[in-house]
Amino acid sequence: MSKCENASQSKILVFATHKNPLAARISIALAGAGFGVAALTPCGHPVRQARRIRHHFAYHTRSRLKSIIRAIDRWSPDLLACADDGAVRDLQRVHQCVRASGDKAGRRIVDLIELSLGPPASFSLTRNKSDFLALAEREGLRCPKTVVIPADRAFDSAQGGLSYPIMAKADQSDGGRSVRIVRRPADLRAAVWELQTPCTWRGRRLFGVMLGSEVLGRFMLPLRRTISLQEYIVGRPSNRAVVCWKGEVLAGISVEAVEVTYDHGPASVVRVIDHPEMTGVCERMVERLQLSGFVGFDFVLDTANQAWLLEMNPRVTQTCHFALADGTNLAASLCAQMKRLPMRSRLVPVYRDLIALFPNEMLRSPSSKYLKFSRHDVPWDEPELVRCILNQELRIGILRRTRMFLERHFPPIADALVRVGLVGARGGYSPPYLEDVTPPL
Repeated sequence: MSKCENASQSKILVFATHKNPLAARISIALAGAGFGVAALTPCGHPVRQARRIRHHFAYHTRSRLKSIIRAIDRWSPDLLACADDGAVRDLQRVHQCVRASGDKAGRRIVDLIELSLGPPASFSLTRNKSDFLALAEREGLRCPKTVVIPADRAFDSAQGGLSYPIMAKADQSDGGRSVRIVRRPADLRAAVWELQTPCTWRGRRLFGVMLGSEVLGRFMLPLRRTISLQEYIVGRPSNRAVVCWKGEVLAGISVEAVEVTYDHGPASVVRVIDHPEMTGVCERMVERLQLSGFVGFDFVLDTANQAWLLEMNPRVTQTCHFALADGTNLAASLCAQMKRLPMRSRLVPVYRDLIALFPNEMLRSPSSKYLKFSRHDVPWDEPELVRCILNQELRIGILRRTRMFLERHFPPIADALVRVGLVGARGGYSPPYLEDVTPPL
């Protein structure tokens, strides 16, 4: 029996609310580093096809908090790892509810969540983009100029001090689903009101156009969610993924996006870089917030190679599972910290600076040169997982190809469908003045 399977092993529960491959990739990396791993995910999640992950718990949207508490009670993990923003918010809600109960079992869950995410004082800063950027500015870090429009206040489209295009971001949002680029002042009101709606609404664009009209704008309705209007920085999207422990960064990987799946979409090819300014900013913010677990920081590197901090994601990001040739391995560093043992990993190290992300680059361009000359990050030792991910993307691809056909041959119809929200704009199409934006990594 290996160290990973004995009774003294550290156990971790990987939690995901969406069916993205990140939970599977980080679960495999953690298992290879020496953790006993269980996954709390919706039914049909790709991680359920991973051979190395044998323990699974069902996450139900109708009983979210009960699903989480039940999984924690049954698995008794030493740490929790969130694979998406929804998981972070759910854990913070559990913390709030359980802490109010005051019983012994509740105290254990509260301590576990604080050990995994950081102290409660940091929750609002990790949840709200506006609060985090305000803190970064107070710390003297290089950030885009930002105007915050608080919730419960009437929206005034006359926002001075910012030149277009600008980024409109809603607090408490999932990734790029509540981020827009606004290129004209006339479109700002519609974008802001669209971002007031839940990310899952198909008709949110139509809602934004209606409430953003001049007629309804006269009523000066209060906003439901805080909005940040941010200066748009031209440069190379970059990210630093770190794993930290009680305010100390254990290890980190910095990359810049070489290719993206579509304009302003997630990265499909990244280059591993060494950028001291990004490293220093991450260490400073982790220490300031006393964070633990996996955290990703989004940057833009301008023409002078200066790093502009955009936002923080208190969860697993696309590069957290990497094992680099220089020994950098986030999962193994975390395991070594918890077990007080030398770092080890079963993962094959990456010896190339250019890495094609799976399945992003394959979907972007099946004939891409990067699939031949860079490291293609495919979990070949997990064939069932690879097949599941590709089948999932195939279903999405059918809808994407239908949309592309409409864009090419019937652009007015495609434009109308996007405007009313019947189809999403994240597949590579959007009106030229209003675009969905997904963080680069």
